[in-house]
Amino acid sequence: MLRMLKIRGMKKLFVGIFCFRMVTLLSQDIHISQFWVSPVSINPASAGFFDGNIRIGAYNRTQWRSITKAYQTAGASIDLPVVKRPGKQDMFGFGVMMDYDQAGDSKYTTMQGNLLFSYARAINSRNNNFLMGGISFGGGQRSWSYSQLQFDEQFQNGMFNPDIGNSETYYGNNYWFADMGMGVQWFYQPGFLDFYQVGFSVYHLNKPRISMLKDDDIRLPIKWVSHAIVSIEVHPDIAVMPVMYFAVQQKYREFLLGGIYAHSLPIDVKGFINKAKIGLFYRWNDAFYLAFGMDWRRLTFSISYDFNVSKLVKASQARGGVEIIVSCIIKKKQYIKRKAIPCSVF
Repeated sequence: MLRMLKIRGMKKLFVGIFCFRMVTLLSQDIHISQFWVSPVSINPASAGFFDGNIRIGAYNRTQWRSITKAYQTAGASIDLPVVKRPGKQDMFGFGVMMDYDQAGDSKYTTMQGNLLFSYARAINSRNNNFLMGGISFGGGQRSWSYSQLQFDEQFQNGMFNPDIGNSETYYGNNYWFADMGMGVQWFYQPGFLDFYQVGFSVYHLNKPRISMLKDDDIRLPIKWVSHAIVSIEVHPDIAVMPVMYFAVQQKYREFLLGGIYAHSLPIDVKGFINKAKIGLFYRWNDAFYLAFGMDWRRLTFSISYDFNVSKLVKASQARGGVEIIVSCIIKKKQYIKRKAIPCSVF
């Protein structure tokens, strides 16, 4: 996850960004640690699948402040069920996602927007077992700046002189690309605090061009993602939630494993069931991170912190990144019965 700090020479600029970032950052594929709070971030089949009318989410991630200038990642989403057909026990969903990421002295920036379309159908009469499918498509822009970069010929006697120009050939400072993805998901909720969720998704089906040198042979590889979330009731007010996330993109692998402890609080005066959550997770060969969250009425707030344990630990001093994520579900007034199994769609 290291990004270039100072780059001497245009050749090093391109090699550094692409070789290093391709291996460790999915060529700057934007991803978040607390994916269970923002399911549409990892699978378009999740769009509109929730108990409510509109879901709004936002996140912000700050990383590597201890090594260099902090890298900023942020995003927002909105999704909703657009058509519900109780007679056929199915639903059509729609969503919009916007993401922003900026890295390093070159201000290497990714801005991307996607539209999400989904379909969910119950596969049993109790309406608590669902199969879902979804697609996403949109576009983005990547841009960078040369103003803060340093080049070989600007150094004299080992000292950098900003007044000295350079003879490097520039290849523009941005490009646009289109992107497509799809996903499937299974969800089953046999009890109030018990549920099972498994999903598979694939991104960059069209392998968009990502060359800063305008080389059509340099393409963004297809990314495969799988995830699983299980909630197990161990007490009428307590659930434990094992979670798993695995992504593959050419030689890159990202494997995340962890668990959440969720404690339901007393029902408030308006009939809502609030929860406090704490989780511990491990991203393989990269970091441990803690997450603390709260479900208050229809608002979910969660914060996590990474403790870096990769080969960068000497430079990072085990400090990684802070991530804050918020999700809010808007729903017409409806009270919850404590022991009723909530219907996820109707």
